[in-house]
Amino acid sequence: MASTTPHGSTPHGEAALLARMLPHLRTGSEVEVGPGDDAAVVRLPSPRLVVTTDMLVEGHDFMMHATTPRWIGRKAAVQNLADVAAMGAAPLALVVAISAPASTPATVFEELTIGLTARAEADGASIVGGDLGRAEDLTVTVTAMGSLPADQEPVRRSGALPGDVLAIGAPRLGRSAAGLALVLGERALVRSGADGKPTVMLRSIQDPSAAHLLQWHDAPDPDLSLGWTVGRSARAMMDLSDGLVRDGRRLAAASQVTLDLDPAALAPDVEQLTGLAAELDADPWAWVLHGGEEHALLATFAPGGVPEGFRPIGQVRAPAVHGPEVLLDGAPIEGAGFDHFG
Repeated sequence: MASTTPHGSTPHGEAALLARMLPHLRTGSEVEVGPGDDAAVVRLPSPRLVVTTDMLVEGHDFMMHATTPRWIGRKAAVQNLADVAAMGAAPLALVVAISAPASTPATVFEELTIGLTARAEADGASIVGGDLGRAEDLTVTVTAMGSLPADQEPVRRSGALPGDVLAIGAPRLGRSAAGLALVLGERALVRSGADGKPTVMLRSIQDPSAAHLLQWHDAPDPDLSLGWTVGRSARAMMDLSDGLVRDGRRLAAASQVTLDLDPAALAPDVEQLTGLAAELDADPWAWVLHGGEEHALLATFAPGGVPEGFRPIGQVRAPAVHGPEVLLDGAPIEGAGFDHFG
């Protein structure tokens, strides 16, 4: 890492951990000084920098028995890269801070690095540095940076207009929530093989899509390139991290509009989840409407302007009598989605 300050020693030692992690960090041509020095130096393709940060905490954002370090790394990268993409910016660089108990095996750090690097590279970014520390629980904090062209306005949440089409940059919603239900229902166990690849074990589950849904929760794989390519034509856009309804309300409030979801457009999303939902005695509509951690891009476009990669799921209307809201076929929706402090 570019800067490391271990808060307490580990049985492996900082130098030994870095020796295992650094070979997996490959940087792009825009990185002038990368991992291994006091700080990184990155050449900016434009003078406009987009910055965001987020963290994953063991026991709150992931359970070690139901995921792998490599998947945790990929998810940590995705949730930050998605915020950059939602502004219409192209990812550039990530800085990563990892804190863990002293007893954490060195392979965990190595596998986290492999997962982080793979996802960053897939979206054209480099990991340029970070920090190692000691903590009670494994925590991965990522700061992501992106760039906007000099003549490109950032795509904000506040630009939606009545008459716009509401669209999502994903073929299906609800997959992460379904995977989480497997974890919370203690129906899933995941182990890493010697090569770092996961083995998924399911208890009393027959649905053939269950393993895929679990993986989507542990390591979501949305097409974030939509954000800095066709998504730049959006009137408003945001990362879908806390559920379609909760995040939709944020976009609606910022734009002072009402979003009216189309149940027919979301019916295929629900249909793909009905088998597992029946086994878990769950409501697939709740997964689609309120499931978080999809990290797909929610956007509004001018009528007739929805680009390839996005699909319409509703309409933007003038604000309701009681103010901006999210409706389903004109009716209020029960439930609130994911709340970090709920």
